[in-house]
Amino acid sequence: MINKIKIKNIFLVAALLRLISLPWTFHGDIKATYWWGKFALDFGWRGFYDWLNFGGYGRPDQPMVNIYYDWLVRIVYQIIYQLLWFLNTQIPAFPSNLITWYVESGNLVLLKIPMLLADLLLIYFAYRYSKKFFDEKKSKIIVLILALYPPFIYNTSFWGSGDSIVNLLAIISLIFIWQKRYIFSAFFLIISILYKPSLLIWAPIYLVIALKHKIGLKNITHVSLFSIGLIYLISYPFAPKEINPILWFTNTMTSRILPGFMPHLTANAMNFWGLIYGLELKLDSLFLFNFITARTLSILICIPFYIYTLVKFHRHFTLKNLLFTTTSFTLITFTFMTRMHERYTYPALLPLLLLAFHDKKLMKYFIYLSVTHTYNVLCAWWLDGLLYFYPLVAITSITNILLTLKIVFWNPTENSKSLKQ
Repeated sequence: MINKIKIKNIFLVAALLRLISLPWTFHGDIKATYWWGKFALDFGWRGFYDWLNFGGYGRPDQPMVNIYYDWLVRIVYQIIYQLLWFLNTQIPAFPSNLITWYVESGNLVLLKIPMLLADLLLIYFAYRYSKKFFDEKKSKIIVLILALYPPFIYNTSFWGSGDSIVNLLAIISLIFIWQKRYIFSAFFLIISILYKPSLLIWAPIYLVIALKHKIGLKNITHVSLFSIGLIYLISYPFAPKEINPILWFTNTMTSRILPGFMPHLTANAMNFWGLIYGLELKLDSLFLFNFITARTLSILICIPFYIYTLVKFHRHFTLKNLLFTTTSFTLITFTFMTRMHERYTYPALLPLLLLAFHDKKLMKYFIYLSVTHTYNVLCAWWLDGLLYFYPLVAITSITNILLTLKIVFWNPTENSKSLKQ
């Protein structure tokens, strides 16, 4: 049956499902980016993070590339608005109600369109990967799963969280560094982090890959200079004239962006801290055992798991183990670090699906993670009353903890294709 389905038809179904879902609902996150784009176009970029007053619309807590994105979408929105208004005034039969809908929802829908395209590209990369390792039937099954996959559709078409863009850019970056194309890798990694810094946690993985490649001083110098120059160009329009853009960037990232908007034990994430304290908001600066903050303890818990995962990756340097490593880093961070949001298992979903086709024993863990992810994001928005029903929070948190430990200590087989392949 699956063999008779054309791959282009599966992609068409994936696109249509997401398009149909786009205009019906908008999370507060997408509404915040609407205002960021509008304010950027109306008032300019300089002082955007420093003195521009956003009133009750939510101050910007994402980096500069996110603001450029919102600004560009706002420009596209206005161009389309001018076209629609021209048609409305020139053609009597033109449906004027379309103008009303567009003013209310058009900008929000346009903000989701690139996320939809990123979603489709993620599926395409999964297809390209599966074609290298599996037969055509399995490749089509993988694409079909992702085409119909509720977490992807929900995060992109309903929530509009931008996770698909962040992950797409990071995956492209990993592909380039795997191929020893370091400048391209640095470009896409920086753009990913400066859109949303959620995958900054993968940075140590790049260090291991560079170490295994025996990257030379010349390449390190080129990448460093390129990265500094790119960050300078991205930051310059935002930085006050009297401050060096690199210094402004460093201060803004460390004091406003990376600490997060919600410095809590958990920002709706059902994890280790959710198991202990539930999901009532508590600052992660609280002291445990009278001598260490919860934030510090969370970092100390994660570090040994990170090191173990990196050592395993260094010893078994294969493309398959790269998938294990990105999955493990994502789950370790989500499960044991404070300040985690409900969506932050998203980067583990795609690699874990591919791993499940390498080893069918992993399929049950992919299903478990899909269920806990979906339940967690639904509770964070539409079923928010269940956030405080501790028995379900505890069950989901325990499942995520056990799943994380199982993946971290999993011994992947070593029959993956080598680096040269």
